[in-house]
Amino acid sequence: MKVLVLNGSPKGERSNTLKITKAFLEGLNKYGKNTIEIIDISKANIKHCTGCFACWTKTPGECVIDDHMKLILPKLTEADLIVWSFPLHSYSMPSKLKAFLDRTLPLMLPFMEARVDGGGKHDLRYDFSSKRCVLISSSGFYSTKNNYEAVLKQFRIIYGTGFKSIICTEGELLGVANLKKRVTQYLDYVKQAGVEYSQDGKFSKETKEKLSELLYPAEKYSEMADASWLINGDAKNGDGTYNFMRQMSAVYNPASYKSDVVLEMYFTDEDKTYQLCLEKDKCTLKTDNFLKYNTRIETSFELWQKISDGTIDGSEAMMNKQYKIIGDMRNMMNMSEYFGVSSSEKIEEKKKKSKSNMGILLLQWIIFWIVVPTNSFIGGILSIVACSTLSFFSSKFKLTIYEKASAVIISILSIIAMNGVNNSILICVSYLLFGVMWICSAFSKIPLTAYYSCNDYNGEEAFKNILFIKTNRILTVAWGILYLIIASYSYFLMNTSFSSYTGLINSFVPIFMGIFTAWFARWYPSTMARY
Repeated sequence: MKVLVLNGSPKGERSNTLKITKAFLEGLNKYGKNTIEIIDISKANIKHCTGCFACWTKTPGECVIDDHMKLILPKLTEADLIVWSFPLHSYSMPSKLKAFLDRTLPLMLPFMEARVDGGGKHDLRYDFSSKRCVLISSSGFYSTKNNYEAVLKQFRIIYGTGFKSIICTEGELLGVANLKKRVTQYLDYVKQAGVEYSQDGKFSKETKEKLSELLYPAEKYSEMADASWLINGDAKNGDGTYNFMRQMSAVYNPASYKSDVVLEMYFTDEDKTYQLCLEKDKCTLKTDNFLKYNTRIETSFELWQKISDGTIDGSEAMMNKQYKIIGDMRNMMNMSEYFGVSSSEKIEEKKKKSKSNMGILLLQWIIFWIVVPTNSFIGGILSIVACSTLSFFSSKFKLTIYEKASAVIISILSIIAMNGVNNSILICVSYLLFGVMWICSAFSKIPLTAYYSCNDYNGEEAFKNILFIKTNRILTVAWGILYLIIASYSYFLMNTSFSSYTGLINSFVPIFMGIFTAWFARWYPSTMARY
C-alpha cells in the first residue's frame, strides 16, 4: 500500500502531532510493509491559489503556478492512503496546509454536480473511489467539542465514508517529560489503531474509546498548560527552571499521597533552589521560606530535563555521580508515581494489586526448623501442611519463585525427616540449602530481597533502578552468608543438650540481621547518591 503523509505542522519534525502519526505508521507496518512518504508541508514551496481557474480552462488538470505542487499532486493521485497530520490552528488547519488544500483544485472538474446529501460539488478528475484518508490531529484544548466540528465536517465532505480520524486533545502534554509514561501508553493505543487499520480499514470500539480518553484530568491539564506560559507579567516566569517546576507541581497526583513530603531541588548550573511540598490534596511550589526537606536533589537543570524526558537513565546517572541525592531515597524512587501517573484510578489500581510478603517464605522454613528437631514425624507433617497453604496465600499475596521453590525443598526434606533420617544432618542441610538459595539469587537479574523490598519503592518499577538492585544484591549475599554460618554452628548445637531448641534459637538470630537490613537499605543508597 502506498501511503502519503502530509505533515502540516509548522514545527516540522518537532511536531507533537507527527509523534502520533509515526506511532500510527509503526502499527500500520507491523504485519506488512507499506511504501510510506512523508511530505513536510511547512518546508515545501507552495504558493497561495490565485483563483485564476486556469487549471480548469487554459491548462486542464495542471496549475500554472510553478512550485512544488507540480511534484506533490501526482503523489496524491497515486497514493492508496493519505494521512493528514496537523495541529489545530484557530479551529482549523495551519495556514500553509490550507494553502496546499486550495491548490488541489486541478484534481477537480469545473462542472457542478448535485450532492446526494444536498448542496453542490465538483467531481474529481481522477478516480479516487478506492482512496482512503486518515486525519491525525492534536490540539491544546482538552475537548473536541466546539473545537473540531469544522475540521471533521470538511474532511467528511471531501472523503466521505473513506475517512477515519485520530484526534488527540491535550496534545501539548506529548512533550511534557514528567508524563512520558502516560504518553507512551497513549502512543501504544495509536500503534494498535494502525495495526487494526492495516487489517480492517477501521478502528475497534475499544481502541477508539482508549484514544478518546484524556491524557490528564481537564482541570489539572488547564493548570499545567498555564504553567508553561508567561502569565500576568510575572518576571519569574521568564526563568525556565521556574516554569519547569510549576509544571512539575501541576502534574502531582494526590492519589499517590502516603505522607507529607518536602522535595528540594537545587539546580547547580542555575544556582536556583525550589521546594515541592506534597500534601494530601495538593502540591505547593516554594521559592523561599523553605521548610526542612525530606529529600534534596542536587543536579544541573540540563541533566534533570534529560532524566525527566527519558533521554538519560536517572539511576545510571546517579551511580556515575552526575547528581546527588540527600535524605530519603524512597521519595526519589517514587517520583514517577508522584508526578508521572496519568490518573488517580491507575494509582488506586496499583495499590490494590497483591504484594509479595517475605513472611510467607520464612513461615515454611521456620516451622520445619522449630518442630522437626523436637519430633521428626509431626514436624514433617506440619511442614508439608505449611507448604500446602501456598494456594491460600496466593489469593492475597503475590508469590515469588522462592516461595514455590522453598515449598518443594521443604516437602522433600519433610518426607526424609518422617523416614527417620538423622535430625542433626537434616536440619543443617536445610540451613545450607536456604543459604545457597539466597546466594544464588544474588547473581540473578533480580536478587531475592528485591522482590520484597520493592513494595516500599513503587513496586516492580524499582527493578529498573540500578542502585536499588545493587543494594539488594549486597543484602541478599549477606543473608545467604548468615544462613551458611547458621548451618555450620547448628551441627554442633544439635549434638548438645540444646538440640531440640536449635530451631527456636536460630529463629531469633535473623532478627539482628533484619535490624541491619533496615539500616543498610537506607544508609547505602543515600551514601552512594550523596557522594
